[in-house]
Amino acid sequence: MNLLRTAQLLKQKKPLRVVCYGDSISEVGRSANWYGGAKSREANWGSQLQGLLRAAYPGVDIQVLHFGIGGQNAYEGLGRLDWLAEYKPDLVLVAFGANDTGWHPIPAEATKLALKTLAQWTQERYGADVVLMSTGGDNPRQPNHTHVAETVQATCEAAGEAGAGYIDIRAAILRVTEDGKRWTDYHNSPQDCHPNDTGHRFWAETVFQALQAALTER
Repeated sequence: MNLLRTAQLLKQKKPLRVVCYGDSISEVGRSANWYGGAKSREANWGSQLQGLLRAAYPGVDIQVLHFGIGGQNAYEGLGRLDWLAEYKPDLVLVAFGANDTGWHPIPAEATKLALKTLAQWTQERYGADVVLMSTGGDNPRQPNHTHVAETVQATCEAAGEAGAGYIDIRAAILRVTEDGKRWTDYHNSPQDCHPNDTGHRFWAETVFQALQAALTER
């Protein structure tokens, strides 16, 4: 995972702006009382990631900003790439896929093209590091989404072809929930893809650990 810009800013103790670019799981502050499934803004995975990063890099002004809109699939997310300019991002964490396989389903090939384009254009336009994150998906024991595995694979391929980082949230969620056996320990209901507070904490820790591993490798 290439996080060149992020690593340089942290080393120089310069401000770092991280953007969570995604769907309803990353949405905070846009809709009243909606925090991605968490009970508060502070409990959302992006907010918790900010706390983890600040603790790991004291003295660095780190902001994690939410750029999520509920219900959007990857193509709809790509359509607002121009809006990203006002955030002036250094690191963009792209988290789509739940709606690609559920609410607004599109073929995995379409998700791949949208995410690859989004990653490439974000790098070219804004000079930001980009990490694509797979969808956490639905409960395999009570599925209500389609082609989840194909969409996860498409996201991984898009990251590779765009030269972006990749974090497999789906694999992490399946592991911690014991393939869905403990789904409601981390989600708001047996068929809900939205994490609860515990699930958001797990997302934040998973992303933080992946970023730390990449930064340590440098």
